[in-house]
Order: sequence, then structure tokens, then C-alpha cells
Amino acid sequence: METDFNADTGADAGTTTQSPADLVAELNDLLKLDHDAVHAYNLAIRALDDDDYRRQLTEFRGDHERHIDELTQLIRSREGTPMQMPHGSTGMFKLLVQAVGAAGNDRSILLAFKANERGSRDKYRDAARRVHPADVTSVLARAAQDEGRHYAWALATLEDLGVDFGSGTGRVEEAFELGHTKFADVAERAEGAAMAAGERVVRAFRKNPIGATAVAAGIGIVAAALFGSSRRR
Repeated sequence: METDFNADTGADAGTTTQSPADLVAELNDLLKLDHDAVHAYNLAIRALDDDDYRRQLTEFRGDHERHIDELTQLIRSREGTPMQMPHGSTGMFKLLVQAVGAAGNDRSILLAFKANERGSRDKYRDAARRVHPADVTSVLARAAQDEGRHYAWALATLEDLGVDFGSGTGRVEEAFELGHTKFADVAERAEGAAMAAGERVVRAFRKNPIGATAVAAGIGIVAAALFGSSRRR
């Protein structure tokens, strides 16, 4: 039986070498993760037949909405801009996974839900175990507990519905879930690196607006030259 994340296993709040730009990028990655989840939840809740399942997923969606509010506050407190949107690299794929599940019965909907929640659980668990400032640590630890609880509920409910995760079909579903999680992790790491680079540029521009103007002008000149070259071909 899957257990909830234990906050005691998380890293203690302490000194971190993470730069403000990298921290904001990490928090924005988690913020996008929760937006991914809310969109998938909306689809799952509409498609479920069982009233109890709908009520439970609605409650879980409220946890993700709380994460969005708390992460937004943490990002703004560090002079960052909250990215209020799903992941560009994986958000649509997660929605597609849930949509495929929605084409079937409650069991298939919850299997798709579990596959998506696996990624949220693992990402929050990893984040909560890293060293962060105290205010970030408390938010991430609570969110990791939420995600562990969501995944554990899905696992137990599917077993009640007769899903045998030790069977051949169960192993195929597990392999898909693991592949889905790994794909999302790799794609979102790349997207996170780009966000961190962008955040560092924004912070540098705030300190040196003259330099920012020069860089912007240089980009414009290069873009104009490339455009003109393409038109002459």
C-alpha cells in the first residue's frame, strides 16, 4: 500500500547555495505542475459517473488550487513573476492522457488520474527533500503530503475496483505510468532550465537598464539582418 510523504524525511530548512533566480524557476515549475493538474482534474471530474469519486477529486483539486496560491505568494515575495499556465512541454500531453481515460469508465478515468498524479507526487517529494528557506520548506512539505495522499487514494480505490497491479495488464499500466513520469520529468527539466535562464536575465536587466537596452537593440539588429537575408533569397 502506498504511503503518504513523511515530512520528517524532508530536508531541514537551512542555508542553500541556490540562487534567487533558480529558486523562482523551481517554484514556477511546481506552479505550472499544479496548473497541469487542475486542467486534468476538471476533465476527470466532469467524466466520472460515481458521485463519491467526483467529490473526492474536487477536494483534491482544492489542494492543487491552494498550492497555486501559496507558490504564487512565495514567487512574488522573491520579486519573481508567477507563471500562471500549464507546462508548455507536457501540459497538453497530461491532458491527453486524462482525455483518453475519460473515454472509458470510472476505472479508466482513475487509471489515467493515477498516472498523472505519479508525476506530481514524485516531483513534490523530490523538491521537499531539498534544502530551501524555511517558508519554502513548509509549503513544499505540505504539498508533498497532499500528493502522496492523492496517489495513495487512487491506488487503493483502483484495487477496490478490481485492478490487479501484479497481473500482466497491471504491469503494462505500471510501465506506461513510469514512462509517462520520466518523459514529463525530462521535458520539464529542460523547460525549467530555460525559465531559470530567463529569470537571471530579467534580474540582470533590473540592475542595469542601460545594458538591457543595449542587449535589446542588439537582438533587434540581428533579427532584422536575418529577416532581410531571408527575404533576399
